[in-house]
Amino acid sequence: MKKFILVIYFIVFPIFGSDQGNVSHLNNIDIWWEDYGNKSNPPVLLIMGTNANSKMWPQELIDGIEENNFYVINFDNRDVGKSTWFSKEPLLIKVLKILPTSITEYFVEQMFSLMLDEEGKFRMNPGGSALYDLNDMALDAVSLLDHLNIEKAHIVGASMGGMIAQVIALEHPERVLTLAPIMSTPGFDTENLPGPSKSFTKSLKVTFIQNLEGKEREANLTTQRALSGTRYPFNEESFGKRLNLILSQGNNLYSGHLAAVGISPNRFHRLKEIKVPTLVIHGSEDPIIPLEHGLAIVNQIQGSNQMIIDGLGHEIHQEIIPAITKKLVDHFNSVK
Repeated sequence: MKKFILVIYFIVFPIFGSDQGNVSHLNNIDIWWEDYGNKSNPPVLLIMGTNANSKMWPQELIDGIEENNFYVINFDNRDVGKSTWFSKEPLLIKVLKILPTSITEYFVEQMFSLMLDEEGKFRMNPGGSALYDLNDMALDAVSLLDHLNIEKAHIVGASMGGMIAQVIALEHPERVLTLAPIMSTPGFDTENLPGPSKSFTKSLKVTFIQNLEGKEREANLTTQRALSGTRYPFNEESFGKRLNLILSQGNNLYSGHLAAVGISPNRFHRLKEIKVPTLVIHGSEDPIIPLEHGLAIVNQIQGSNQMIIDGLGHEIHQEIIPAITKKLVDHFNSVK
């Protein structure tokens, strides 16, 4: 699973959050968090995805939820942002940076052949070794709720954050009011679910080389462009202006998030245990976690609802935020 860390750096979203924040020592690490709204209102906990810090949640989404009389909590997962980092640049990456481009490209091809199986799906390694797993990350979130004296919350997770949200609902169901996985999966190795698109895999190789060459901005642009669907074309100028603010929160290019995903057990069959109201949100053109993954979650959780957004990629685009906000608020309000 360490190979995952070497191949996929981070997945970003085009909007950033506010400048407020706190650091608390929770679950034996430091967690950076911020909150919005009246603490007496029903709480909503936001969990971001792989290698992505908290500033990647659209501020319009946070404000929209808060304005509908909810108390919103946003935080940096471990190993990114301003929370405790565990992972540093691997020795192999340092070596690759000084090798000729032709040799580097050969190694990248070899790493990708190890990362993907014959069907083009990410290889998982349940029971393998890593610095932490999704259960540890779920405990971080629950510890934050404890710190804030919150008994139950609406749990919303994007991408890997949606996986962490599933773990919370399975392992700590008493802490969950409602569940909302956004562009997430029950497990990359779930039988009969497709892997990432070939075009996205190709873009990851380009991104990898760009980062090795020190072209961090170009790598971010390449990744975000590849994640976008056809409904809302990627606006390079707009994203470029926001990039400094996203990076200023702290992005660990070598976080152990993908390793954590890889060693954690597949959740597909256990999803039937989840009894809380669930809303699954997914784009029809998601290139890294195809729509079938979101539909699998819907089919496994009895009584769950879905919001499938035609033409949307692996993104929370600004133009669709009002519709997502309304759907989430209605979902939260279904619990009295």
